[in-house]
Amino acid sequence: MFYNYFCNVINKKKVSGIVLSGGKSSRMGSDKGLKIFKGKPLVEYAIEALEPYCGNILLSTNNPENYKKYDVTIVEDEIKSIGPIGGIYSCLKKSSSEINIFLSCDMPFVDSRLIKFLLENIDADIDALVPVHDGNKVEPLCAYYNLGLLSSFKSFVETKNYKLMDFLDSINAKKLTMEGWSGYNNLYFNNFNTPEDIKVNS
Repeated sequence: MFYNYFCNVINKKKVSGIVLSGGKSSRMGSDKGLKIFKGKPLVEYAIEALEPYCGNILLSTNNPENYKKYDVTIVEDEIKSIGPIGGIYSCLKKSSSEINIFLSCDMPFVDSRLIKFLLENIDADIDALVPVHDGNKVEPLCAYYNLGLLSSFKSFVETKNYKLMDFLDSINAKKLTMEGWSGYNNLYFNNFNTPEDIKVNS
């Protein structure tokens, strides 16, 4: 495991955290990452979850002017309007870390405990690690992707296959069952797509 490999200490310098905030936000009505939930923008929950264990934070957005106040590396999609795979691909190209933890900005209940749990379960021989909950629900936007996957992502993008589930099926991805973990919070993967989602959860 990654955790044991580094002598039971997570080395922040070897980990990049990547916030995905590059979607169209069509159902939200405006930039999703800046929507206020319990007093602060959604994007700040993601940044705060990643910061304790990630030495470098990148933020995927196609509205860079909206995020200038944050101390993060802003990355625009190299190829726009192809969904989350475009943000993941573009950010991996800018990352200098083998270990990359991706987190969508619309999951404000994800906290640093979950990020630590993911890191503790990374094995040296896997390409990706994705949480699975409620039987078979896979969360590819709160996951680990190795930098070595860059060429594989490039191939998918070039062939116009933008489905992350197809991508995961094509690589050595480990699925991490959440319910077996004592720290699991069943709210973790509640994601916000509409203003009503924010209202209901506030």
